[in-house]
Amino acid sequence: MRNKKVHITIIAIFIAMISVSLYYILKEPINLGLLKEPINLGLLKESINLGLDLKGGTQIILKPTERGGEEVTTQSLDQAMFIIMDRIDRLGLSEPLVTKDLSNNIVIQIPGEKDPGKAKEIIGKTAQLEFRLVTGTFISIKNQNWDTLKFDYEKGELVIDPDAEKVLLVDDINALVSGNLYEIDGELLSDPESEEMLLVKYSGEDNQETDAEVSSTGDGSEINVDINIDPEKVIGKIIYKPETRELLLVDYEDGSETGEILVDSRTGAATLVGQVLLTGDKLAKVAAGYDTYGEIRVALSFKDEGVGIFKEITSENIGRNLAIVLDEEIKSAPYIKVPITDGDAEITGIDSIEEAKNVELVLQTGALPVNLHEEEVTFVGPTLGMDSLNKGLYAGIIGFILIIVFMLFYYKGLGIYSALGLIIYIIIFWGIISGIGAALTLPGIAGIILTIGMAVDANVIIFERIKEEIIKSKSPRIAIGYGFKNALRTIVDSNVTTLITAAALYRFGTGPIRGFAVTLSLGVVISMVVSLLFTRSIIFLMSGISRINTPGFLGVRRRSSE
Repeated sequence: MRNKKVHITIIAIFIAMISVSLYYILKEPINLGLLKEPINLGLLKESINLGLDLKGGTQIILKPTERGGEEVTTQSLDQAMFIIMDRIDRLGLSEPLVTKDLSNNIVIQIPGEKDPGKAKEIIGKTAQLEFRLVTGTFISIKNQNWDTLKFDYEKGELVIDPDAEKVLLVDDINALVSGNLYEIDGELLSDPESEEMLLVKYSGEDNQETDAEVSSTGDGSEINVDINIDPEKVIGKIIYKPETRELLLVDYEDGSETGEILVDSRTGAATLVGQVLLTGDKLAKVAAGYDTYGEIRVALSFKDEGVGIFKEITSENIGRNLAIVLDEEIKSAPYIKVPITDGDAEITGIDSIEEAKNVELVLQTGALPVNLHEEEVTFVGPTLGMDSLNKGLYAGIIGFILIIVFMLFYYKGLGIYSALGLIIYIIIFWGIISGIGAALTLPGIAGIILTIGMAVDANVIIFERIKEEIIKSKSPRIAIGYGFKNALRTIVDSNVTTLITAAALYRFGTGPIRGFAVTLSLGVVISMVVSLLFTRSIIFLMSGISRINTPGFLGVRRRSSE
């Protein structure tokens, strides 16, 4: 009685699994992709994503550039590709291809990605996390009103109102906003001869002897020109480096870098920051979430070495703002009130929890060793397409029918259990593929077709054992128990060796090869579960019916003469 309850419970669990699988299979509009008329799929739905070879997808080409004067090497490109693959895996995008072309550009192909915006935003981020002191913010004065100067990062230029009376660099924008004391560190002027943008000392008076007409600065912006600028007042000049896309403030005499102009992602303001004091490679832990006030933030914790550096930075710069810079954008700039000794920091000013999780993702996967700039985004068509997909599905259907016919012919009544188990195997398999949103390539379809044949391997071993026990004059119920018991080790051993092979293919393969490994291993696991649990339970429950509890129904043609 106890065994009967166990078997009924197992059947009920499988019914629930079938229901969930059918939900995922039938929840999308009809259309399996490229099929038109060759196969009438009836109620089958587009619950499976097709891979690049069958449906095409989005292709993103990223051009690597040197960082900090370091040359782009084969090793750094390979490391960048590995990090990109890791990010794609964490995003849940299935069956991508990441390769290098002849120009050493990184080519990323993502199957069926109609809106590549999110993928581009995450994949190409360099994940450069830097901590730098804020040394000033640029503001423009017009009609006795002020506004922060904007910075166009894509063009690498300051956006200056041509009607602005003055452009100033203030040391503390927060103090200006709150009405507290602040200092003006300089005024931005244009040299009429060289057309260079110069930062000069500000004394509260005009820094020019004669007014002149508005002139181009050479970087797309305009500002009032001074005919004569006192060279003794010049602090530095602003230059743009197109190879690294950096807008720098350099010393007027020797050209050494004194600061970099970055965009504050919260306000769009052009902000001057100092040298890099600490980088993200010292991070130990990153976590996106909410603080005690419900504000979205990304919590950061440093490793032992980073804790000491961060303590020193915060101890020596009390009263200043520390910019947290991610990929050349200031994400937040907290005010240093006291030394931070535990090595904890956080990025705030994030608009959504999704953006916070994206920041967490790129920081967890690590910084790319090269800067990557988007060269091209296109849609690529399928390399195989409808004909290959149709033939693959035809092969699967024909193989399924032939297996059912063989099992019914050779094993009689036991073949019915095998056919039922195979149908349930296909439903559960399809439901899992649909539920996880896997992209199915032609090698993946080949793996599924292969596992359809392998799905009955366990049944063949079990049924042969059962027949052997019945020939020894044991009752069908006892023979069924011995059959499953004696076949268990053989089934497990054979399937484990297949799983080891699939694991090796997944570990060392890429793209479609991984797709084949996934479908093969998934099919092996599901077939084992169905054969050893569902088939066993249904046979035990049905063996109590005397009409079908006969050697002939179980495919045994003769008994032993013993």
